[in-house]
Amino acid sequence: MKNILLSFLAVAISAIAVKAQCDITTINLQGDDYTVCKELPKEILGIYKYEEKGEPIIEIRDDGTGRFQPHGVPAIPIKIWIDVDEKGIPRREVGTEQRYRYTLLIQYGAGGGGNYPEGKYDLLDVTMLKDQGIAMILGERIRRL
Repeated sequence: MKNILLSFLAVAISAIAVKAQCDITTINLQGDDYTVCKELPKEILGIYKYEEKGEPIIEIRDDGTGRFQPHGVPAIPIKIWIDVDEKGIPRREVGTEQRYRYTLLIQYGAGGGGNYPEGKYDLLDVTMLKDQGIAMILGERIRRL
């Protein structure tokens, strides 16, 4: 009985570990390959407002989509992936336990033109400043935690 219970427990733990991993994709951006995943950490989801007040915004949704709004123009739809290791775990650049950064790889959708043509890839960093109670993108788009 004990062996059966241990075997069942091992299978259950393995199933949980497999489910925790994401579908890893490799995307080339300007000659560098990035291993990325669409499963985004919950702590980075939401709308980041310019100086916490309003537009322009950046929105990150749970389904790996969002919006990126440059200054003075309408928001552009984006697809979002997070930089991950070979096991699908998001990479974090850690300063302290309270301050760390994730790297997102984004792809612009229709409507950007000029500097943000449809299909172009770019990188965005999300800086977590937990000691200040905020998350920040581009040093100016802020979301309260």
